[in-house]
Amino acid sequence: MRRKEAVLRVRDAVMFALPLASLIVAWQVVASLGLIRVLPSPTYVLETLLNLCRPAKGGTPIILAHFGASLFRVGMGFSLAMAIGVPVGLLMGINRYVNYLLHPVLSLLMPVPTLAWVPMLLILWGLGDRTIVAAIFLGGFFSIAYNTASGVRGIDKDLIRAAYTMGASKWTLFSRVLLPGSMVSVITGLRLAVGYSWRALVGAEMLAAAGWGLGFLVFAARMVSATNVMFAGLIVIMFAGYLMERYLVGPLEKRTVQRWGVVRT
Repeated sequence: MRRKEAVLRVRDAVMFALPLASLIVAWQVVASLGLIRVLPSPTYVLETLLNLCRPAKGGTPIILAHFGASLFRVGMGFSLAMAIGVPVGLLMGINRYVNYLLHPVLSLLMPVPTLAWVPMLLILWGLGDRTIVAAIFLGGFFSIAYNTASGVRGIDKDLIRAAYTMGASKWTLFSRVLLPGSMVSVITGLRLAVGYSWRALVGAEMLAAAGWGLGFLVFAARMVSATNVMFAGLIVIMFAGYLMERYLVGPLEKRTVQRWGVVRT
């Protein structure tokens, strides 16, 4: 069994790395031939990233200082979106009156790009973490709430009737039927929210960051046409979002819907 699991892990790693390796090779070829003048080569971007990882005069590597500021903001904004979005979505799915009240509001606000909220947040709170965290919250909240509500409303009504027939209390119905039945949609909303949170972070930091953050780093590099620094910042954002989704949402999925056999592993 362990050997089979090891083989599966190696296979998954190869399948994950192969497309990335192909993309990097194609990137190197295009950059070497000069087909896109402003495109830096992968080796140059890697060299830049290594230079940014070296300790600065104060002792902290520049890229880690930017990454730490961004990670704090994403963690705060995403946590707020999850803590509020999941209960709101559950209430919308359970109570039709709450759904009648909030569904039109969510439907109207959800298409608004997160970046469009930033100017108003800047007027309200000015530059700094509060504006950026609020933008990240808005970026993740709607997908979490909407997917959670859709998951609860999509549960088979016969399951609910069967639970009531067997004498289930409201808490038992919620904990044994509604919550497990909606977890696939909840996790989908969380996965989407991770991506939306990092998008919101970059856009908000470009406008509202006071000196630190990956979005600020990318935007500041634009002023001197340092595309190598821009790509280095983008690569850190890509891997940070991937690791956050894999090691935050992934374990939750394994301990719930995969363990229950709701989805295939």
